[in-house]
Amino acid sequence: MITDRFLQGCRATLVGLTVLFAAASSQAATIIIVNADDPGFGFNDATPATPVGGNPGTTVGEQRMAVFQFVADYWGKRLRSDVPIQIVSFFPDLFCTSTQAVLGAAGAYNIFSDFPNAKRTGTWYPSALANKLAGVPLVTDPDPFVSADIIAYFNPNLGTPNCLARATFYLGLDGKAAANQIDFLTTVLHEVGHGLGFQTFTDGETGLQQPLDATDTVGLPSIWDHLIFDPQQRKNWEQMTNEERAASALVSRNLVWNGKNVARDAPRVLDRGTPELFVFGAGLADFYQIGLALFGPVFDKNTFLSAELVRWVDQTGGLNQACAALDANAAKAINGRVAVIDRGTCAFTVKVKNAQLAGAKAVIIADNALSTPPPALAGVDATITIPAVRVSLPDGLEIKAAIASVKKPRFAPFGVLLSNPLKLAGADYLNRVYLFSPNPYQGGSSISHYDTLATPNLLMEPFAEPNQAIAVTAPGDLTLELLHDIGW
Repeated sequence: MITDRFLQGCRATLVGLTVLFAAASSQAATIIIVNADDPGFGFNDATPATPVGGNPGTTVGEQRMAVFQFVADYWGKRLRSDVPIQIVSFFPDLFCTSTQAVLGAAGAYNIFSDFPNAKRTGTWYPSALANKLAGVPLVTDPDPFVSADIIAYFNPNLGTPNCLARATFYLGLDGKAAANQIDFLTTVLHEVGHGLGFQTFTDGETGLQQPLDATDTVGLPSIWDHLIFDPQQRKNWEQMTNEERAASALVSRNLVWNGKNVARDAPRVLDRGTPELFVFGAGLADFYQIGLALFGPVFDKNTFLSAELVRWVDQTGGLNQACAALDANAAKAINGRVAVIDRGTCAFTVKVKNAQLAGAKAVIIADNALSTPPPALAGVDATITIPAVRVSLPDGLEIKAAIASVKKPRFAPFGVLLSNPLKLAGADYLNRVYLFSPNPYQGGSSISHYDTLATPNLLMEPFAEPNQAIAVTAPGDLTLELLHDIGW
């Protein structure tokens, strides 16, 4: 899991400070890396390391810094600013378990409003962008722990027994991480993107805007909030009340980025077709959000399946979990139809395989926990040949109730699984890319990321992805396009 948190007003004791500059030209931004690690730790870790993937470092610390320098050069060549950008970075101990870990976090270190040349008044801007627009540094203190633009920190413990023991950071510069590795380069590229402005300073959980000072009870919107649009409320976040923003943050795959640069270039980056489930009959006629299976046939533009929905009861309490081979009556009912199966007790692959052996054309797993958008169905089974998807708890209850309301010989509702060709994978009908707005709210991830529906995966999605492309702009990505929308 990759988690990002906005940090403001953070100050630390200056220890073991090293400053490095990214190469710059008259057409690029200068990015200064401030190494804030103690001797022997983080960037200063002297553990021997073999050069890998174009990274010439011979210690772990040297390789980490080489990756960061690569990222600083990469971003610097794509930005325009006459004011150097300072990034304070270090490797503290971060949250870790054997199955989950915070890989890193970053954000604007200082924020400003109503400075010279600001495009919008009464609006917070991240420091790096504010300095660019003003044409001068807005804080001139030589202490980087006062004047820094970005703070970024990363987990030094991956691969240890209690911290994703089977995963480590890949420190190559070529994007060729192995299956059990997480690419440090794209992780750093992602985090610096946040610090440059891919974030809101408004609290999405409460809707409260960042205040001017301790006496301010209203606050100011972020530049980000002017371009977050809620189609259901027909407002952007800057126009909403605190209560409206908090409610908006919990409606999955509704919030969109309403910037012209992202919408213009989204068709160059995202695949055509959004995976969807349409159910009609017995009072239903609606599209439902789905989580795709990580096993079985690929869900792509050629996917189109339509069949009657069916469910049966094989557990006390009215549940159908399909954890055992289906009996003759159940197999007769399911043959040639889409099986609606309840989550619980056994693996998703077991449920789907039992339905497949009984003749089902597809499977819909109804979730038993409140979480939207529906997560993917995990598992591995190369013998599964039918598609399977997950729907949320409330959607599953609605679909099951519609099926139960039908009396034979009438048909039950029909389900259609398709890749909707009218939408890009991760955007709405107007090519506005979805922002990540899950329910429950995920602190550090909600709102300040693109949604996980985007295909191919975008750099600024909330979770680390294997083989993520080293790109920040179209046709490989849409990060720089969003930064251009806010003023870069």
